[in-house]
Amino acid sequence: MIDFEKLKHVFPFFNQLNATDVFDFLAHTKVLSLNAGDVFLKEGSMGSNIYFVKAGLIRSYFVNEKGEEITNLIRYENQIFASYENVLFQQASRFNFQAIEPTELFVIDFTNLRDMIDRNSKFETGRRFFVNTIMAESLNAIDDFILLNPEKRYLKFMKENPELLNRVPIKYIANVLGITPVSLSRIRKRVATKKQ
Repeated sequence: MIDFEKLKHVFPFFNQLNATDVFDFLAHTKVLSLNAGDVFLKEGSMGSNIYFVKAGLIRSYFVNEKGEEITNLIRYENQIFASYENVLFQQASRFNFQAIEPTELFVIDFTNLRDMIDRNSKFETGRRFFVNTIMAESLNAIDDFILLNPEKRYLKFMKENPELLNRVPIKYIANVLGITPVSLSRIRKRVATKKQ
């Protein structure tokens, strides 16, 4: 069952919806339960789903020319994510999406959200929220790589996601930061030394 009070806290636009609006939204939402290791959206696939993490951890990754999996995104409880290519550009996904631990997602098709907007303009705020969130996160990631060195990227990542250090393999965090696990290990030791 969706905790709508929690959704209202995470997504302020839900406060504009009345009971009928909420029922309409829930009628277009489904639950996806995943086991650790499940890949539920593959590179090359089409779709227009937006996902909300009720519980668990998700990573997005691609396979490079050496056959290595490179993680580019990690999402956890009360966060949204999507295949940006699918939702924004109606193109095939360039990434795979996998559960890192047992995970439960709420899923809504962005096409259904557009249909709801046609019937009820209050959902337009929600559509803008989802699109703006996706775009802002992408731009922030680009800015971090341009403006911050690896140590500052690590410090920012851990400040924003403190609980992930004990839940996510270090190689995934290193990938997201654009560095090797060895470099991340050195950074962590350096940071720990500065705190002493």
